[in-house]
Amino acid sequence: MSERKKSIVGIDPGSTSAVAVLDLRGNLRKLDSGRHMGKEEIIKTVADEGKPVLITSDKEKTPSTVEEVATSFGAEIFTPEEDLSISGKKELTRKHNYENTHERDALASAINAYNNFKNKFKNIEARMDDLNLQDLTPTVKEYVIVGKASSVAEAVEIALGGDENDKDNKKDRVKQGYTKEELEEKINNYRKIIIKERKDRKRLKEHNEKLKKQTKALKSRLEKLEEEKEREVEKVEKEVLEKKKIKKLRRNIRSKESRIRNLEETKRELEETVSRLKTIDRLRRTGRIPIRHIRKLSEESIRKEEKKFSLSNSVILTDGIEGDMEELTEFLKEHGVRVVLGSFPEEVVDIFVSEGMWSGDPEEVEIEEEDGIKHMDPDGIESLKGEKKDSFISWLKRYKERRV
Repeated sequence: MSERKKSIVGIDPGSTSAVAVLDLRGNLRKLDSGRHMGKEEIIKTVADEGKPVLITSDKEKTPSTVEEVATSFGAEIFTPEEDLSISGKKELTRKHNYENTHERDALASAINAYNNFKNKFKNIEARMDDLNLQDLTPTVKEYVIVGKASSVAEAVEIALGGDENDKDNKKDRVKQGYTKEELEEKINNYRKIIIKERKDRKRLKEHNEKLKKQTKALKSRLEKLEEEKEREVEKVEKEVLEKKKIKKLRRNIRSKESRIRNLEETKRELEETVSRLKTIDRLRRTGRIPIRHIRKLSEESIRKEEKKFSLSNSVILTDGIEGDMEELTEFLKEHGVRVVLGSFPEEVVDIFVSEGMWSGDPEEVEIEEEDGIKHMDPDGIESLKGEKKDSFISWLKRYKERRV
């Protein structure tokens, strides 16, 4: 039987069915489709092209029609690992012309099955060419595809009559009409194949043993590398942990340093406050009146000055006033301030006076400074005139009474 008469068949069953027939070299021999093409018509179309070795479809689950056709021919069914995608089928059939998608699907499934055995087919063809047994190529391919032989040598042995139960093979030999000399030549070629196969098998076995030893050595090396890796990982993890500890310690140090700076600043401020209080106390004991200098008089600046030490019964000197005057005066009274020195307009002075406070121009009294603390001599009030003098004297008496 010629190679053209052994085939791989792709079937796309349905309301419109299609059949694609390839020979065992992958050449397209038949592509047909038709509406309501039943199983019998499909079988006839396939039979007209020879004996199918493989029958397939584009589905992972073989359609029942495909199974029935394969059974009728005693052919093997090739099943793809998964349904062929549309893009995959287009790629498989891009070099062929077809009338519709059904023909495309049937053709794609046949080509896919052929491609699965393509490399094995090429190897068989090369072997048979070397042995001048080209006429047995289709049969050897068939035996390898259907699993009748596990190797090319075994397939050749069966094809040449090694399997006495192979009736089809016997018929083929009778039809081919070999002479005794031709058969002896073919048998000699077969012996060459067997010898070569055995040598190849021995070489492969030796190579396999060598690979096993290499694999064992590599496995041992890999285990050592894994151990080294674990040690390195532990080392790195330890270093990372140490770095984290160092980083944490540095953060703690920075935090402590910041706290120390804040405490030192607080200490400095407290020392300045104590120094000022000592100076103020000394001035008071010598009969001087300390003056608290607040450049811009506002509720906020009063609060800040109050935090340093109490403003109660204090004299305040200011360069200006910010905010609502009446609210500010009330705020000053709440903090015990009764005297404010500054260059104020008459309306400002009137507000102070209306609230029971004394206000005067710093130019009208003699102001001195000692250790950063401004102060004045109560005798300086002699320069004041009229109501201002009486008002200040009244406050001064109250001041002295509180100091006693």
